[in-house]
Amino acid sequence: MSNPKGFSRHWLLAGTILTSLAIGLPAIAQDNSTPAPAGTEKTAPPKPVAKVPAAAADTQEVVITGSRLRKNEFNSPSPVQVITAEKSSLSGMVSATEVLQSSSVANGSGQINNTFTGYVVNGGDGVNSISLRGLGSQRTLVLLNGRRLPPAGVGGTVAAVDLNTLPESVISRYEILKDGASSIYGSDAVAGVVNGITRKNFDGLELNTTLKPSEHKGGDQYEADLMWGKTFDKGHIMVSVSHYELKELTQGDRAAFSCPMNNYVGANGQNADLIDPNTGTYKCYGGATNGYVGTYFAKDYWQLLSDYGISNYYGSRAITPNTPCTPNNFDGCATNWAFIPYQNRDLNDKRLQNSTIISPVQTNTLFSEGSYRPDWAGGTEFYSELLLTQRKSEQSAWRTFFPRYNENSSANPWNQACDRYFCLPLQAEPYLAVPANSSQDVKLYRVLGGARGSWTNGWTWDAYISTSQNNGTYHDIAIPNDRVEAGTGTSQETYDLLPGGVCGAGSPTGCVPLNVFTKDILENGNWPDALKNYYFVPETGKTIYDQTIVEASATGNVFNLPAGPVAVALGVSLRRDHIKDTPGEFSRNHNVWGFSTAGVTQGTDTVKEVFGEAEFPLFKGQPFIEDMKLDTSVRYSDYDSVGSATTYKVGLDWAVDNVLRLRATAGTSFRAPGLFELFLADQTSFLSQVQVDPCINYGLKDQSGNFVQTNATIRTNCAADGLPQNFSGGGASATIIQGGGSSLKPEDSYAATFGFVLTPPDTGFKLAVDYWRIQVNNQILSTTAVVSACYSSTYFRSRPGFCDLFHRAADNSIQTIDASYRNIPTEKTGGIDFTVNYTKDFNFGTLSIDSQATYTAYDKSQTFPGDPFEDFNGTIGDPKWVGDVQSKFKHKDWTFTWTVNYVQESDNKGFAGETGSTTDIFGTPVTYRTQVPDFITHDLSVRYKAKSWQVIAGVTNLLDKTPPYIGTSAVGFGKIGNYPFSSQYYSGYIGRQYFVTISKDF
Repeated sequence: MSNPKGFSRHWLLAGTILTSLAIGLPAIAQDNSTPAPAGTEKTAPPKPVAKVPAAAADTQEVVITGSRLRKNEFNSPSPVQVITAEKSSLSGMVSATEVLQSSSVANGSGQINNTFTGYVVNGGDGVNSISLRGLGSQRTLVLLNGRRLPPAGVGGTVAAVDLNTLPESVISRYEILKDGASSIYGSDAVAGVVNGITRKNFDGLELNTTLKPSEHKGGDQYEADLMWGKTFDKGHIMVSVSHYELKELTQGDRAAFSCPMNNYVGANGQNADLIDPNTGTYKCYGGATNGYVGTYFAKDYWQLLSDYGISNYYGSRAITPNTPCTPNNFDGCATNWAFIPYQNRDLNDKRLQNSTIISPVQTNTLFSEGSYRPDWAGGTEFYSELLLTQRKSEQSAWRTFFPRYNENSSANPWNQACDRYFCLPLQAEPYLAVPANSSQDVKLYRVLGGARGSWTNGWTWDAYISTSQNNGTYHDIAIPNDRVEAGTGTSQETYDLLPGGVCGAGSPTGCVPLNVFTKDILENGNWPDALKNYYFVPETGKTIYDQTIVEASATGNVFNLPAGPVAVALGVSLRRDHIKDTPGEFSRNHNVWGFSTAGVTQGTDTVKEVFGEAEFPLFKGQPFIEDMKLDTSVRYSDYDSVGSATTYKVGLDWAVDNVLRLRATAGTSFRAPGLFELFLADQTSFLSQVQVDPCINYGLKDQSGNFVQTNATIRTNCAADGLPQNFSGGGASATIIQGGGSSLKPEDSYAATFGFVLTPPDTGFKLAVDYWRIQVNNQILSTTAVVSACYSSTYFRSRPGFCDLFHRAADNSIQTIDASYRNIPTEKTGGIDFTVNYTKDFNFGTLSIDSQATYTAYDKSQTFPGDPFEDFNGTIGDPKWVGDVQSKFKHKDWTFTWTVNYVQESDNKGFAGETGSTTDIFGTPVTYRTQVPDFITHDLSVRYKAKSWQVIAGVTNLLDKTPPYIGTSAVGFGKIGNYPFSSQYYSGYIGRQYFVTISKDF
């Protein structure tokens, strides 16, 4: 394994060298402390205990994530990362999203968070999810106290747990299982499992509040919670209520977002962006409308100035002064039609400054849990959990509205555009920035009740039933397509004049001619009420997702081997999921201009399962084998939708002595299709021709004489389809049709880990290193890459396949693409996890250092059979190395904490045809940045803990670190404002933040 540039130079020096100086010993270790006994969180933490023998630590066993048998994280074959509430609070983390998405096992890939305004994501706008190993949130199982949580969100694609629903205020720790576990937990546990463990047996009343404002405005966070608990002889009860708020960050709040630039570099090494004569600075390009606010004519791209005095019209042709205009010489002649030079055009409308960069969110959560052991039950304990959450989120955005006017439409003021020499009717297509605001209100309840106990033979049992419902409403603004066609008298697809003309017979009730050709509308966006009320209609969708689970299990010893008893866990489970998503009226009727639409998504699936786990003690007390155990598990699942599947897992835990432990796992997992993948009603959206068609300009060459389209097979097949070498892609956007797949098969996967743990006695040092690899087959995906797959295939149209999934229009543009969910191959990823813990007592206090790091060696995916594997590992959003080091020093009632967060440099050059060079609009060669250097942030905090209260104060992103500006990519890599777009740089978007947390016990 190579030593990545910058790794040892930065955070490894900050963490491990600091440890070396403190103890004379290198340190990379895992949290060695057994989770605190239930109910101890309220009192002052016990003093650190040094020199704990490994054998003693092994006796403090609990049921940890990844097994139903009692273990701890260092005698489990599976690698488990523990994130305590103390660690996250001392780092200034307020929400579950911050805690989980910043973990090393997740931070190596982009995560869905509140920056995804206007993007189509599973669960809808405002959802936050967790994806381990970059395999997607649908392949990461999220539990609460070891039991499955339900999906939450809005829209027909609800599938993943929304992290906003986790009761963060009562979480004592998160356990992240870092390998597959379908044989233990069932479907979805492909990449791993996240398990939130709540506080138990809490006595008293506790009030906590956190304020986390930003130094630069926007992205502020606030949280307050109240928790009450009572423990009594026969049980306990705990109730918590909390409120969390994330403030909006808008485009105008940061210079990097308010003025998106190309960031091109010329041959002289200087910025080569255009200078805007109106501002004297580099030109800004608004994202919502591609900067085009005004009018152009689809036929000749002329812009009118004199008649309306509008200053931001533009044209695409040069004008030849003093050239007379005649019917045979209309292009470029000197008329009262004039052009605005490109650099003078207003391409960053000021209205866009209020666009959302980080969505504002409010959550209110009630969580309660309790248990009771009545005398009559013979030792049986009854328990329950109640979770009620509400998430309110919203997004302010702008979209491009360009209604089409036929040249003979009476609503087109240029239907007889007369020059001093002749009259020429012109088609018109005004480009307008219009609001596209949206909001969501998601309510989730989950009720769970169960019982557990033991039998006289030493076996224990547990049975529970849970029921939950996600009830989400989502609000958007629809532009009804039939109203636009009536108001323009023009087919919005073909430009044809409608038989009835403007607001003719059969027009929707109350038709108002769509007259947008006024200065007040075009420049200022001020619409008369009659137009605004008719063409911009609020609509509301509703999403219901129900889940019911019944499960029972028993655990005990079945017989003895020479090395000890064989422990077994057996169980059965029944789960039923149901979804019904009802979009708004116009969306259901596919009657929304230029926006995605969908029908009603409704369906049910039920799974019946049996499972078992056994631990075999193989050797104990032998030379070089202090202890060796074999862990096995198997699960049989039977789905109504896709039939049955069997998964297994085998793990070996080998304690060589009290210093070295080896561990390994191998097994299979699977993921049944989600309800939306099975039942999603046809949903339509749009992509530009450049995004979907590989035949555009396939035969042209660049200045070096190389083909623009580098794939020779694609060039051959495009020519075979009769497309010209300089094919420009045609006109309208391609319509993407996405629906459920009735013939889907479950995904299957294989995962393996191998690692070692060092726990030298009397050192306070622990090190865990684990190699992992996962391969997922028969992935269920919706993809628009079917066009590329068609033209890159050596079979091309000689057999049925991808070439049958799209249709070209008369002008050869891609008209429709069938992007329904289907099984396609294969994704595989692998790497190494490093986990560190070191604790050292001094006369004046205690030093502890905790570190997590992940190196991803490869992340390869194959889109279609026969395709080569593409490895995007090392590109922006998929760094090879990520990690954090938290150094903590405790002196009496004071705790001082320094946390270093590391994301390795990454570069898009060389991937997907990215060269870092292009030409500007004038054809001048330019280059641009494709690389992000190491991104390192520091968090500092100090805590004072008194008998009944504590205060934590600190600062996150201490040095106010921001990502570098990157260039506008020629092949479309993600960019937000001037920054790279990925969740690893979230703290850089906000900048330095201060925080204070106050806790009081009563």
